[in-house]
Parts: sequence; C-alpha cells; structure tokens
Amino acid sequence: MSNSDNSTAKLIIFAIVGGIIMLILAAAFLRKPEVVTLPVVFEEFTDFECPACAAYHPLINQLKTEYSTDNVEFVFRNYPLLSLHPNVLNAHIAAAAAKEQGKFDDYANKLFENQDKFTNENYQLFAQELGLDLDKFSTDLKSAEVKAKVEADMALGESRGINATPTFYINGKRVIFKQDDNPELVLRKLLDEKIELAYKQQ
Repeated sequence: MSNSDNSTAKLIIFAIVGGIIMLILAAAFLRKPEVVTLPVVFEEFTDFECPACAAYHPLINQLKTEYSTDNVEFVFRNYPLLSLHPNVLNAHIAAAAAKEQGKFDDYANKLFENQDKFTNENYQLFAQELGLDLDKFSTDLKSAEVKAKVEADMALGESRGINATPTFYINGKRVIFKQDDNPELVLRKLLDEKIELAYKQQ
C-alpha cells in the first residue's frame, strides 16, 4: 500500500472516530435532565408467602416511619408468585379486604408474622384480632372489585417482567442490587438522591 493510500485510510478512520465522538457529545448535550417531583414513588412488589419479602418487611416499615409522606409515597403491589406459592392469592385478597377498612399495614404485618398459618379461618382470625368489621371483611373477601385490585397489580408486575420478589421501583425505575450491596444503604441512597434533586428543582 502506498503512502498516499495509508494517509487516505488514516483520514477515513479519523473521520469515523471524530463522527462517533461528535454523536456522543451531541447526545449528552441534548439529553434532558431528570425532572423529579415530590413525593418520590417507592413501589414494592411482594408475595406474602415469600421468605425474602418477610425479611425485607421490617426495613420497609422502618423507611415508612423515617420518610414523610410529603417526600415518599410507598406503594404496595400485590405480586403472588403462584407457581411457587399456589395458595397465597387468598392472603393477598384478605390484605386488600383489610385495606378497605384502612388496616392494610397492620394486616400485612400479621401475614408476614404468620407465613405458616395461611388458612381461610386464620384470615378471619387476623381480621378479628385487628378489630375489623367482620361482616364487611367477609363481604370484601368475596368482592370481585377487591380481587380485581390484586389482579391489576399482578398484571402490572407481569408487564414489567418481574420474576422474583421482593422487587422495588423508585419513580418507575427498577432497583438492581449488586452482589455485595447492602440493600438498606442502596434504598436510602436512592431515595435521598431523588428527594434532594426534587428540592433543588423547586
């Protein structure tokens, strides 16, 4: 190959590399900054019979007490893994029925504390222990509307390709834990960053 051919090839390579760099710089310049408003939305896709979900539950309860509702909205999503826990759907419906009386968090606590006692009789017993209106609770257990709310969460999880619980989203972005991560530190860091950004943009 002649010197002239070498020079032409080098010019072509430089042009290609330069073009790629320009495209990267242009994309970075045109990328819109993330806009964050309060409250930050924290979604938790959970299976009441899942041991890992039970292990995370105290942490989620703790975060709820530490972050004000003005800053973080905690959203529970029903995501029973029926292939692993074929009988857990009724537990989710029972919790949804308790939610109709403003007792979802208390009922969820009961379920996580009694994962080995999931029976229809115990769902009624948990409701009684929490002082729920048992007639309304029984009616809501059979309500198509209450069941539909559970199924809507399940459909949302399936549309996002969730295959394990618990799975967390912050402002619609899935939280991915690396092998050596401390989940509590990761969740706090992400929440704090979003809240700080939201206040800066006000």
